[in-house]
Amino acid sequence: FLLQSGGTEGGLLSKKFELLILPFQKGSTTYVHHHKNIIMSSSSLLTTDGVLDLIESEGIKSGRHVKQPTLQIINIRRVPANALTDVYWAILSDGTNSIEVVISTHLSHLVQSGQLEEYTIVKIKTYQYNVTDDNIHIVSISEIEICQDTDGTSEEQMIGNPVSILDTLHKKDNIKNDGDHYFNLDEDDEWEYDDGDQEEPLTWSEGDEPSNFCDWTIEVQRIVHEQESETALKSHGKHNNKCSIKQGGKGSKENDGSKTNNVKRYHVHKAILSVGPRRSDYFATLFKQSHLSEFATSTSHIPLESSAADSFPALLDYIYTEKMIKFTTKNATAVRHLAHYFGMRPLWKQTSAFIRGDFSLDTAATYLSEAIVYHDEKLELASIAILAENIEEINRRTLTKLSPSSFERIFASPRLKCRSRKLSDIVLKYCQTQGGSVDMSLLMKCTRSEVMPSVSRKAALPLLKVAVAGEEKAGVDMSNTHNVLRARCVETCVEEWKETLAKPLLALECRDKNISRILGASSLEHRDLPLAIQVELLEKALCAAKVELDDVKAELLFREEQVEEFMKKGKSSGKSFE
Repeated sequence: FLLQSGGTEGGLLSKKFELLILPFQKGSTTYVHHHKNIIMSSSSLLTTDGVLDLIESEGIKSGRHVKQPTLQIINIRRVPANALTDVYWAILSDGTNSIEVVISTHLSHLVQSGQLEEYTIVKIKTYQYNVTDDNIHIVSISEIEICQDTDGTSEEQMIGNPVSILDTLHKKDNIKNDGDHYFNLDEDDEWEYDDGDQEEPLTWSEGDEPSNFCDWTIEVQRIVHEQESETALKSHGKHNNKCSIKQGGKGSKENDGSKTNNVKRYHVHKAILSVGPRRSDYFATLFKQSHLSEFATSTSHIPLESSAADSFPALLDYIYTEKMIKFTTKNATAVRHLAHYFGMRPLWKQTSAFIRGDFSLDTAATYLSEAIVYHDEKLELASIAILAENIEEINRRTLTKLSPSSFERIFASPRLKCRSRKLSDIVLKYCQTQGGSVDMSLLMKCTRSEVMPSVSRKAALPLLKVAVAGEEKAGVDMSNTHNVLRARCVETCVEEWKETLAKPLLALECRDKNISRILGASSLEHRDLPLAIQVELLEKALCAAKVELDDVKAELLFREEQVEEFMKKGKSSGKSFE
């Protein structure tokens, strides 16, 4: 039997039932069970389109003349505002739609006391709705009436299957703004166009003709140093040994060759250079300073070292496209310098990571030379350290990559670890690979007695020739100076006179070709030296030979005396020696 009774609870009319269960099982007892607040249709408790009432119009809504929808709280969470205050956000539902709202702080005690929790049904009396400039919808609740709460006697559940009202609104906007709904798509478009035509992306260009919509020009001026400048000027019939920057632009016909080689013009777009994840902070700041002189011609004049100037097109490709720069040992330091110069931190980090992975004894010589050019102190110290500690393992190919200044820094490093005679062989190899670029000052620093107290037999005579040539070039005479490279080379040649002097002489003077081949000497290197030094070498070699001969004679005499004494002892003992 269903017994219906009417009642009012929480200001809301609801229907209650008392259910009388009469089982008809044999021997059973009649049971009566009462359920409180069993709702025949729970969705009828909520206001239809109540969420839409909240966002019907912007502003504060309060009083009896405004809509006061009854909604269900389906989620509530705490958001700390500061050390003393907590703000609660809730999701309200009308069974069909839902929206996230802010509960005013003066209502926070209702949440903290448990009166407001999930699945509680409330009537919204005062609220405010606003939309920010960023299209963010904010609903703030400041007055409510609790119509029904979950007291634990009934099952807590969400009414309906609501979806976010904001998602629904966005979908409606998309439908409303879709013009296809109002036009016949089967009709041909009145605009005539070629399906094969595609919009070309903006690109930079090089030379005199700018590409589409270019509004800025970058003139990269290649810095030409003494050695490069001398080579270039000789090809044009001029001589100039000073470090210079070749200026481009308008000039006489005599400078056409240098303009082509030393100045490049790149036409670019200000917006692309100064905006986006690959932007240049240098240009972003520059383009805000419209009072600067560059704006008179819309041109930036940027001097760069040769390797940086060669890598500049790759830098523009990096900014304009999604391509990554192909790093190599030769260009990595230059690209990192460009990234630092133009304020491109992501590229700087990528290049640094490549350098750390590529850094080794084989690549250190290249990195050292580039680090000196770009004043990269950390990279320079790291390169010097690895080369100084492993200098005995440096091959001839690596030596050719070292400039005289780099070679000098390695020998001045406190981390230099090398045996003296091995070091003399390395210095000789370097001098042979560099030709006349090793001056007397560098030679003296690299062969100072503290670093190289002795010279190997193999390097003694060739190094002596290098030292003498350096003295002649510098216009000095160190024949009477003690412990310089020249004196140590002469000393080693004299000590090894058999190999350095006697063997070549015997090989050339001997008429038997087989003996000459066995001796292994094809030329007399000492005869390339000045006559005075040849005489010095031969005189000291003769003296050394005389001393050695005297030592041999003394040794023979001593052995003869020992033999005679031994013979006498044998005769006295009656023994005979045959």
